[in-house]
Amino acid sequence: MKALDKPYIEFICNPYECELDSSINTRIKIDIMEKDICKDDLLETFEIFMKAMGYPLKDNDQLEIVTTENIED
Repeated sequence: MKALDKPYIEFICNPYECELDSSINTRIKIDIMEKDICKDDLLETFEIFMKAMGYPLKDNDQLEIVTTENIED
């Protein structure tokens, strides 16, 4: 098996059982094959995954990594 045949990162959302039968049985899966994906591209791909799962992100919403320093409790 070649390295590109196996995903390096997988985002998976499996269907779930709903007592009201109101959920759609859909699996959402995003495979990232690139081992050296940059942080910004990884965050962008996760945003796409969240939107596909139905999370309501606005056009001006974005995921980001925040550095915190000198935080006092």
